[in-house]
Amino acid sequence: MNNHEKFLEFKGNKMFFLNVDGTYWIALKPILEALNLNERRYLKKTRRDAFFSTCVDNMSMQVENNGIIQGRIMTCLPEKFIYGWICFLNSDDKDLNEYKKTCYELLYNHFHGTITNRKELLLEKKTIESEIHQIKSTLKEQDEAYKKLQQLEVKKKGITSQLNSMDAEIIKEPELF
Repeated sequence: MNNHEKFLEFKGNKMFFLNVDGTYWIALKPILEALNLNERRYLKKTRRDAFFSTCVDNMSMQVENNGIIQGRIMTCLPEKFIYGWICFLNSDDKDLNEYKKTCYELLYNHFHGTITNRKELLLEKKTIESEIHQIKSTLKEQDEAYKKLQQLEVKKKGITSQLNSMDAEIIKEPELF
């Protein structure tokens, strides 16, 4: 376990984290202080939240206070959840709202197209399958048709592979709806 390290500065407040077995635990108090939010209210709200209550923890950290290093118990979240937790906060703070906007855009960009792209690929696959069927029925008569059939089958396999990859990613990702 490593002692606290300076994570970042936000509005003059130092944000601290603790590295425990490769997981970075971020202290919540400095974030709340930087945003002038009621620490007790938000820590209580975090502990009562169905999701965050499962991953919030109190961690012992060495923090600097007026030039003196002191041991403190800080309420922390793992880094992988801190960004979503920040979106959980309510404030009129311009920087926070810009951050939230960026997070929502990243989520949209990540998930947008998952459904529509799959639909397009399925339609293209159906068109290819129809062409393959037509070509197979005339295969005995035309040698060029056989070459086209082979090209379409290769393309169909590629689309099937893309669909399988997308399905695997969907299964791995948490459902938002």
